[in-house]
Amino acid sequence: MFNGNKMRALEMNLGTSSSATAAVSTTPKLPSEITGKTVEEIIKEWNAELQDRTGKFQKQASAIAEWDRRILQNRDVLLRLEIEVAKVVETQASLERQLELIETHQQEVDKALQSMEEEAERIYKDEHGLLLDDEAASTRDAMYEQAENVERELEHMTEQIKSIIETVNSSQGGELEALDGMTPLDLVVKILNNQLTSLMWIDEKAEEFSGRIRKLAAQGNAADGELMAAPKYWMS
Repeated sequence: MFNGNKMRALEMNLGTSSSATAAVSTTPKLPSEITGKTVEEIIKEWNAELQDRTGKFQKQASAIAEWDRRILQNRDVLLRLEIEVAKVVETQASLERQLELIETHQQEVDKALQSMEEEAERIYKDEHGLLLDDEAASTRDAMYEQAENVERELEHMTEQIKSIIETVNSSQGGELEALDGMTPLDLVVKILNNQLTSLMWIDEKAEEFSGRIRKLAAQGNAADGELMAAPKYWMS
């Protein structure tokens, strides 16, 4: 019995020694970076690495913040540009309507001038004898001269219309900068005001021409009446 108990105790000791040996053999090895170093040295290295990575992170964060600021700035520029483009589109649409109105008015003026020329030519043919009078001749010459002035004014108006179109097209293609202290919209308004003044002047001259033509017609009728009422001495 005693020998049996000793054998069991020996086997148990051997099993315990094997377990301890296995536990020692499965313990993980330390990294080579900290092998043979004290705890203080390891902590210093970790602090240095942490500061280095913190500095790099702060640089990257600053760069990202700068990119974000530029993106917001560019967004504001794009929004302002979109507003300006919308204004240009609206201005161009309004300008096209004004040009259509001017073109219609110009056609009416052309018709009026053509009618005036035909009327003047008819009066000249019908009342050729009466137009030999100096006053009537000077009136006729002045009328034709003013008609030529109207024609030149219409040509000038056409050139200004072309200039308006070129100005609007160029303002859409480039930056919306002021020209001599005036924006493209101010320039368009100024030109349209000039066009309105020109059209008012043309209307005034057309009315004046009509009055003179009526006056010449009245003088011609009066002269015809005097000729009909005069005694025919050559028949006596």
